[in-house]
Amino acid sequence: MSGKLRLGLGPGQGSNARLRESVSCLNWLSSYGGTSVTRPYRYRPALFFVLAYALSWMSWLAGIYAGSLPELEPYGALANLAGVLGPIGAALFLVLTSGSAALKHDFRDRLFNLRRVRPLYAALAVAIPFAVICLSILLSLWLGQPADQFRLSGGAGLVPLVGLALVFAPICEEVGWHGYGADSLRDRFGMLPATLLFAALWCAWHAPLVFVPGTYQHELATMDNKIFVVNFFVSIIPAGIIANWFYYKNDRSTAAAILLHAM
Repeated sequence: MSGKLRLGLGPGQGSNARLRESVSCLNWLSSYGGTSVTRPYRYRPALFFVLAYALSWMSWLAGIYAGSLPELEPYGALANLAGVLGPIGAALFLVLTSGSAALKHDFRDRLFNLRRVRPLYAALAVAIPFAVICLSILLSLWLGQPADQFRLSGGAGLVPLVGLALVFAPICEEVGWHGYGADSLRDRFGMLPATLLFAALWCAWHAPLVFVPGTYQHELATMDNKIFVVNFFVSIIPAGIIANWFYYKNDRSTAAAILLHAM
């Protein structure tokens, strides 16, 4: 993850808009679905999040250690990549070992049944991020920033980076977070508390990435102004709230959650 796309959207931009959106989403979530959800199978939220954290954090810590040794450096990048598999690995383990045909069917249907996705929401998930980027570029140019800040950087490593950011990571995360995690919390705590807890847990999951060279989080952490890395973690909270709102507005579609994450 050493290359990157350089666009007009800086590390601190967009947080206020995301916060306003999250407040509206919270109002909707608080009135959705009562306190809990009744399903013909048993969720295990504590075990899911322990497994997701353990699989990811152990991989990232191994990657950090391997990256510090020249002879093991190639394996460090592989371990860092494997860390993204934590959420999907935990979800698949709990679903496949549940012994519940209903849970397995629901898990597959939410992932592959695209009829759950509302076309309007899917279109907005794609259009709004591009609109924000374009407006940010225009605003940046209007404020006198140089045009070369929008050049693509990363060279030959750009294509794998885009694939990782837009395909691999969203699938591996959301098949776990919304394929199992969000509903497991809602089943135990109810909609609004579960959404806030999910956002906090999702935020904390990213913490080791601050120490993984080549990641976006590490780049922010090594900047002189530490407000950027703080802004990243703070912004995950409203992003998690919006993600849950989008997931439930699309009939609990895991595919919709993947689309939003990719954007």
